[in-house]
Amino acid sequence: MKRRPAQRLGAHASGPAAAAPALWPEAAEWFDVREPFLIPLVLLLAGRLVFWFMLPLAAEDAYITFRFARNFAVGNGLIYNPGEHVMGFTSPLWTVWTALGIRLLGDPVAWTRLWTILGDAVTLVLLGVLLKRHAGRASAWCFGFFFAAWPFLAAAAVSGMETSFMLTLVVLAAVLVGRGHPLAGPALAALGVVRPEGLVAAAVIGLGARWRDRIVAAGLIAVVLVLLARFYGSPIPQSLLAKASIYGHPGPWQGRYWWDWLVPFAAWGPPTVSEGVHLFLMSVVVAPAVVVGAPVVWRARGSALGFATGAALAVWLGYVTLGVTFFFWYLVVPLAGIAVLAATGLPRIVRGRAVYASLALFVLGLWGIGMQLYVGRAKVEIESFGAVADYLAASARPGEKVMLEPIGLIGYRNPLTIVDEVGLVSPSVARRRAQGAGWYTDIVAEQRPDWLVVRRGLLTHGAGFASSSAPIRGPGERDSLSAHYAVAKVMSSNPDDQTLMVLKRMR
Repeated sequence: MKRRPAQRLGAHASGPAAAAPALWPEAAEWFDVREPFLIPLVLLLAGRLVFWFMLPLAAEDAYITFRFARNFAVGNGLIYNPGEHVMGFTSPLWTVWTALGIRLLGDPVAWTRLWTILGDAVTLVLLGVLLKRHAGRASAWCFGFFFAAWPFLAAAAVSGMETSFMLTLVVLAAVLVGRGHPLAGPALAALGVVRPEGLVAAAVIGLGARWRDRIVAAGLIAVVLVLLARFYGSPIPQSLLAKASIYGHPGPWQGRYWWDWLVPFAAWGPPTVSEGVHLFLMSVVVAPAVVVGAPVVWRARGSALGFATGAALAVWLGYVTLGVTFFFWYLVVPLAGIAVLAATGLPRIVRGRAVYASLALFVLGLWGIGMQLYVGRAKVEIESFGAVADYLAASARPGEKVMLEPIGLIGYRNPLTIVDEVGLVSPSVARRRAQGAGWYTDIVAEQRPDWLVVRRGLLTHGAGFASSSAPIRGPGERDSLSAHYAVAKVMSSNPDDQTLMVLKRMR
């Protein structure tokens, strides 16, 4: 007797040949304003286009990836500095995809924004369909409105970073696995190489995949890792190692910026990051919604909704457990997982329209604060990093060496050899920093850069940036540094400790 094939995850069988549930909304649903698709899609597009035009630059760290991608696109290899095989990017897939965009458009900012906005639209629709099926139309509306209108998610989509794209891959892989689609294996593989934590997300979703899809995914991931290991000596990103070495993993209490915004109990003080402050203002409603929504999603754990949410929450729990240092774009995937739980639970704890109206007004009203935060942050980067980039472009010669910490925009705009203070593209710097005090002056003495870009506090009283050990051992070393370098430019008429200064080596 032939064995009956197992029912595909997410399919609701009503007979031997029952088809899998629809992947996309029905034709009539796309233009029905009562459905959670048309209006959220309009809001999503509007918000992201607002930030596209208000933020002329991508995020600072995106330009690190862009320099790797540009070198790859013009045939120099997947490198940052000439001749140095250092994996200073975090996402192999996103870096190569950006290189394709540079070849086609010449502009990595426009290319990455186009794809993340398209990806966000796919995420919204697919999760809307899944939530409507498993939790109800009201839950799909709650998620769709929040995902479309929350300003942080719109700003992240135009940042040039890969986390919005990773979220799309999480949802797409879960849906394809749930349907037993032939592309399920490649989708899992793409998720596994989009970021290091993508491997965790792919493993969670892979629990529901067919063995064939798991083997395909594992094989493709292995090929990528072998290629990276052959080119760089290791498949582990140097950027990951450097950040882990400098920032450490202090655990869930010191890293409570990953969860303090979700707990409606502020006895230890307010949330410690801006995005957390904004989210905390809704915690009295969101926290019980998450608690009530979690069992509903758990009952759908064998579905695409369950696997996508589980993958996002696994990433979040990893951040919480380790106390991973907060960078704003890291929040995208965890926040989506929390939002699914909250959207599932909210209609189950709310009766009447008043609370919905209040939450909607809050989300829309937060755009005033969000614009100040993200546009203000971009303005600071243009005035500091952009000004340094312009000055070095006019003053430095191609091939000269510069040591600095903000290597993104400055490194992208200038054909200089970069000595990276953090060690993202300079492994020797990360190793020396781990050895303790005096790392800055020791590296300067060893590398003899033509230019230094420093924060004023380092010269005035030896203050380090993102460092647990003193960069300079004492006044004598600071004086020695001043003896070899002269101040060429100060990037502010009213300097403080964070003001960037450009120093030129005296011949």
